[in-house]
Amino acid sequence: MENKLSKLVRPVFSLLLALEAASCSLVREGREDCPCELTVEIRNLPSYPVSLSLTGEGFREQMEVSCDTLLRLNVPKSGVQLLALAGTSPPRENTVYIPRGTDCPPIYLHTEWLETSKDTVRIALKLEKHFCTLSLFLDGPPGDGDPFWARVRGAVEGITLEGESVEGPFSCRLDPGGNIRLPRQSPQEELWLDIHMPESVVRSFALGNYMLDAGYDWTAPSLKDLSLKVSLSVTHLSFQSGRWTTEIPLKVEI
Repeated sequence: MENKLSKLVRPVFSLLLALEAASCSLVREGREDCPCELTVEIRNLPSYPVSLSLTGEGFREQMEVSCDTLLRLNVPKSGVQLLALAGTSPPRENTVYIPRGTDCPPIYLHTEWLETSKDTVRIALKLEKHFCTLSLFLDGPPGDGDPFWARVRGAVEGITLEGESVEGPFSCRLDPGGNIRLPRQSPQEELWLDIHMPESVVRSFALGNYMLDAGYDWTAPSLKDLSLKVSLSVTHLSFQSGRWTTEIPLKVEI
Protein backbone atom coordinates (compact mmCIF):
# COMPACT_ATOMS: atom_id res chain seq x y z
CA MET A 1 0.00 0.00 0.00
CA GLU A 2 2.78 2.34 0.96
CA ASN A 3 4.65 1.65 -2.28
CA LYS A 4 1.53 2.35 -4.34
CA LEU A 5 0.95 5.65 -2.47
CA SER A 6 4.54 6.57 -2.97
CA LYS A 7 4.29 5.91 -6.69
CA LEU A 8 1.27 8.19 -6.90
CA VAL A 9 2.76 11.03 -4.82
CA ARG A 10 6.08 11.28 -6.68
CA PRO A 11 4.58 12.30 -10.05
CA VAL A 12 2.22 14.79 -8.39
CA PHE A 13 5.11 16.31 -6.42
CA SER A 14 7.23 16.55 -9.56
CA LEU A 15 4.37 18.23 -11.38
CA LEU A 16 3.98 20.79 -8.58
CA LEU A 17 7.72 21.58 -8.71
CA ALA A 18 7.54 22.04 -12.46
CA LEU A 19 4.55 24.35 -12.16
CA GLU A 20 6.30 26.40 -9.47
CA ALA A 21 9.41 26.73 -11.61
CA ALA A 22 7.33 27.74 -14.59
CA SER A 23 5.43 30.33 -12.56
CA CYS A 24 8.70 31.81 -11.26
CA SER A 25 9.97 32.00 -14.83
CA LEU A 26 6.77 33.71 -15.93
CA VAL A 27 7.05 36.24 -13.08
CA ARG A 28 10.63 37.04 -14.01
CA GLU A 29 9.75 37.52 -17.65
CA GLY A 30 6.75 39.65 -16.71
CA ARG A 31 8.82 41.92 -14.44
CA GLU A 32 11.29 42.56 -17.25
CA ASP A 33 8.47 43.74 -19.46
CA CYS A 34 7.06 46.01 -16.77
CA PRO A 35 8.05 49.73 -16.83
CA CYS A 36 10.11 51.41 -14.15
CA GLU A 37 8.25 53.63 -11.72
CA LEU A 38 10.25 56.87 -11.69
CA THR A 39 9.72 59.35 -8.86
CA VAL A 40 11.04 62.89 -9.39
CA GLU A 41 11.23 65.01 -6.24
CA ILE A 42 10.92 68.70 -7.07
CA ARG A 43 11.79 71.15 -4.28
CA ASN A 44 13.08 74.72 -3.87
CA LEU A 45 12.25 75.91 -7.36
CA PRO A 46 13.39 79.32 -8.60
CA SER A 47 10.71 81.92 -9.25
CA TYR A 48 10.21 80.64 -12.81
CA PRO A 49 8.16 77.73 -14.19
CA VAL A 50 10.21 74.65 -15.01
CA SER A 51 9.92 72.95 -18.41
CA LEU A 52 10.50 69.25 -17.79
CA SER A 53 10.98 66.63 -20.48
CA LEU A 54 11.78 62.91 -20.35
CA THR A 55 12.67 60.99 -23.50
CA GLY A 56 13.52 57.34 -24.02
CA GLU A 57 12.99 54.41 -26.35
CA GLY A 58 9.47 54.92 -27.71
CA PHE A 59 8.75 57.31 -24.83
CA ARG A 60 8.39 61.07 -24.51
CA GLU A 61 6.82 63.10 -21.71
CA GLN A 62 6.75 66.90 -21.43
CA MET A 63 5.21 69.11 -18.76
CA GLU A 64 5.54 72.43 -16.95
CA VAL A 65 5.97 72.55 -13.18
CA SER A 66 5.61 75.71 -11.10
CA CYS A 67 5.52 74.44 -7.50
CA ASP A 68 7.13 71.84 -5.23
CA THR A 69 5.76 68.38 -5.95
CA LEU A 70 6.44 64.65 -6.39
CA LEU A 71 6.05 63.29 -9.90
CA ARG A 72 5.49 59.57 -10.46
CA LEU A 73 5.85 58.30 -14.00
CA ASN A 74 6.11 54.90 -15.68
CA VAL A 75 9.15 54.98 -17.94
CA PRO A 76 10.95 52.32 -20.03
CA LYS A 77 13.64 50.26 -18.32
CA SER A 78 16.07 51.02 -21.14
CA GLY A 79 16.79 54.44 -19.62
CA VAL A 80 15.52 57.99 -20.14
CA GLN A 81 17.06 61.41 -20.70
CA LEU A 82 15.87 64.06 -18.24
CA LEU A 83 15.99 67.77 -19.10
CA ALA A 84 14.70 70.50 -16.80
CA LEU A 85 15.00 74.16 -17.83
CA ALA A 86 13.78 77.30 -16.07
CA GLY A 87 14.12 81.03 -16.70
CA THR A 88 13.87 80.77 -20.49
CA SER A 89 11.88 78.96 -23.15
CA PRO A 90 13.23 75.61 -24.40
CA PRO A 91 15.31 76.29 -27.53
CA ARG A 92 14.60 74.66 -30.88
CA GLU A 93 18.19 73.51 -31.04
CA ASN A 94 20.58 72.51 -28.28
CA THR A 95 21.62 76.03 -27.24
CA VAL A 96 20.04 78.99 -25.46
CA TYR A 97 21.42 81.98 -27.37
CA ILE A 98 21.61 85.47 -25.87
CA PRO A 99 20.00 88.09 -28.14
CA ARG A 100 22.45 90.80 -29.17
CA GLY A 101 22.36 93.80 -26.84
CA THR A 102 20.67 91.97 -23.95
CA ASP A 103 22.06 90.21 -20.92
CA CYS A 104 21.90 86.48 -20.26
CA PRO A 105 18.50 84.95 -19.46
CA PRO A 106 18.23 83.52 -15.94
CA ILE A 107 19.14 79.97 -17.01
CA TYR A 108 18.52 77.19 -14.48
CA LEU A 109 19.31 73.73 -15.82
CA HIS A 110 19.33 70.05 -14.87
CA THR A 111 20.20 67.45 -17.49
CA GLU A 112 20.92 63.80 -16.72
CA TRP A 113 20.74 60.32 -18.24
CA LEU A 114 18.76 58.11 -15.87
CA GLU A 115 19.40 54.39 -15.56
CA THR A 116 15.94 52.90 -15.09
CA SER A 117 16.58 49.13 -15.26
CA LYS A 118 15.21 48.65 -11.73
CA ASP A 119 11.52 48.45 -10.84
CA THR A 120 11.65 51.80 -9.01
CA VAL A 121 14.01 54.78 -9.27
CA ARG A 122 13.86 58.03 -7.28
CA ILE A 123 15.79 61.23 -8.02
CA ALA A 124 15.78 64.78 -6.70
CA LEU A 125 15.66 67.53 -9.29
CA LYS A 126 18.58 69.92 -8.81
CA LEU A 127 18.45 73.01 -10.99
CA GLU A 128 21.87 74.59 -11.32
CA LYS A 129 22.31 78.31 -11.94
CA HIS A 130 24.26 79.05 -15.13
CA PHE A 131 24.44 82.83 -14.86
CA CYS A 132 25.97 85.41 -12.54
CA THR A 133 24.07 88.55 -11.64
CA LEU A 134 26.78 91.19 -11.40
CA SER A 135 25.84 94.32 -9.46
CA LEU A 136 28.12 97.28 -10.13
CA PHE A 137 27.86 100.32 -7.88
CA LEU A 138 29.35 103.15 -9.94
CA ASP A 139 30.70 106.10 -8.03
CA GLY A 140 32.23 109.00 -9.96
CA PRO A 141 33.16 112.61 -9.51
CA PRO A 142 30.38 115.20 -9.69
CA GLY A 143 30.17 117.10 -12.94
CA ASP A 144 27.93 118.73 -15.43
CA GLY A 145 25.74 116.82 -17.87
CA ASP A 146 24.73 113.16 -17.86
CA PRO A 147 26.50 110.75 -15.49
CA PHE A 148 28.83 108.09 -16.87
CA TRP A 149 27.43 104.65 -17.57
CA ALA A 150 28.84 101.17 -18.17
CA ARG A 151 28.69 98.32 -20.66
CA VAL A 152 30.07 94.79 -20.37
CA ARG A 153 31.58 92.97 -23.37
CA GLY A 154 32.45 89.31 -23.51
CA ALA A 155 33.03 86.28 -25.74
CA VAL A 156 30.15 83.95 -24.76
CA GLU A 157 26.85 84.22 -26.62
CA GLY A 158 24.98 81.17 -25.35
CA ILE A 159 24.68 78.14 -23.07
CA THR A 160 24.07 74.59 -24.32
CA LEU A 161 21.56 72.29 -22.67
CA GLU A 162 24.56 70.44 -21.22
CA GLY A 163 25.62 73.64 -19.43
CA GLU A 164 28.58 74.44 -21.71
CA SER A 165 29.37 77.97 -22.87
CA VAL A 166 29.21 78.83 -26.59
CA GLU A 167 31.75 81.29 -27.97
CA GLY A 168 30.42 84.42 -29.64
CA PRO A 169 30.08 88.18 -29.11
CA PHE A 170 28.32 89.45 -25.99
CA SER A 171 27.63 93.12 -25.27
CA CYS A 172 25.08 94.68 -22.95
CA ARG A 173 24.61 97.88 -21.05
CA LEU A 174 23.97 97.66 -17.31
CA ASP A 175 20.36 98.29 -16.29
CA PRO A 176 19.49 101.51 -14.38
CA GLY A 177 20.17 99.72 -11.10
CA GLY A 178 23.68 98.75 -12.20
CA ASN A 179 22.88 95.03 -12.68
CA ILE A 180 23.68 92.65 -15.52
CA ARG A 181 23.36 88.85 -15.89
CA LEU A 182 26.52 87.23 -17.27
CA PRO A 183 26.53 83.73 -18.83
CA ARG A 184 28.67 80.90 -17.49
CA GLN A 185 32.15 81.00 -19.04
CA SER A 186 35.61 79.64 -18.52
CA PRO A 187 37.99 81.70 -16.37
CA GLN A 188 40.10 82.26 -19.50
CA GLU A 189 37.31 84.02 -21.42
CA GLU A 190 37.77 87.76 -21.90
CA LEU A 191 35.31 90.01 -20.10
CA TRP A 192 35.58 93.79 -20.35
CA LEU A 193 33.97 96.72 -18.59
CA ASP A 194 33.61 99.84 -20.74
CA ILE A 195 32.92 103.03 -18.83
CA HIS A 196 31.21 105.60 -21.06
CA MET A 197 30.40 109.24 -21.08
CA PRO A 198 27.69 110.30 -23.55
CA GLU A 199 28.76 109.22 -27.06
CA SER A 200 32.30 108.22 -26.03
CA VAL A 201 34.25 105.51 -24.24
CA VAL A 202 36.20 106.74 -21.24
CA ARG A 203 38.17 103.55 -20.50
CA SER A 204 38.03 99.75 -20.82
CA PHE A 205 38.99 97.47 -17.93
CA ALA A 206 39.64 93.71 -17.74
CA LEU A 207 36.57 92.96 -15.63
CA GLY A 208 37.07 89.19 -15.85
CA ASN A 209 40.51 89.44 -14.24
CA TYR A 210 39.19 91.55 -11.38
CA MET A 211 36.33 89.10 -10.74
CA LEU A 212 38.86 86.26 -10.50
CA ASP A 213 41.08 88.34 -8.18
CA ALA A 214 38.01 88.93 -5.99
CA GLY A 215 37.62 85.15 -5.68
CA TYR A 216 34.86 84.49 -8.19
CA ASP A 217 34.52 80.84 -9.30
CA TRP A 218 33.16 80.29 -12.82
CA THR A 219 33.56 76.50 -12.44
CA ALA A 220 31.08 76.13 -9.55
CA PRO A 221 28.15 73.81 -10.38
CA SER A 222 25.74 76.62 -9.50
CA LEU A 223 27.06 80.16 -10.04
CA LYS A 224 26.87 82.79 -7.32
CA ASP A 225 26.10 86.49 -7.76
CA LEU A 226 28.71 89.18 -7.22
CA SER A 227 28.68 92.83 -6.15
CA LEU A 228 31.46 95.24 -7.09
CA LYS A 229 31.87 98.86 -6.13
CA VAL A 230 33.59 100.86 -8.87
CA SER A 231 34.97 104.25 -7.84
CA LEU A 232 36.23 106.58 -10.57
CA SER A 233 38.25 109.71 -9.96
CA VAL A 234 40.42 111.89 -12.14
CA THR A 235 43.59 109.96 -11.23
CA HIS A 236 42.50 106.39 -10.50
CA LEU A 237 39.76 103.78 -10.59
CA SER A 238 39.18 101.22 -7.84
CA PHE A 239 37.23 97.97 -7.57
CA GLN A 240 36.00 96.65 -4.24
CA SER A 241 34.14 93.47 -3.25
CA GLY A 242 33.93 92.69 0.46
CA ARG A 243 37.44 92.83 1.90
CA TRP A 244 39.07 92.64 -1.53
CA THR A 245 40.05 95.86 -3.31
CA THR A 246 42.34 96.96 -6.10
CA GLU A 247 43.26 100.38 -7.46
CA ILE A 248 44.22 101.23 -11.03
CA PRO A 249 46.03 104.50 -11.78
CA LEU A 250 44.69 106.45 -14.73
CA LYS A 251 46.88 108.34 -17.12
CA VAL A 252 46.13 112.04 -16.89
CA GLU A 253 46.82 113.98 -20.04
CA ILE A 254 47.94 117.59 -19.54
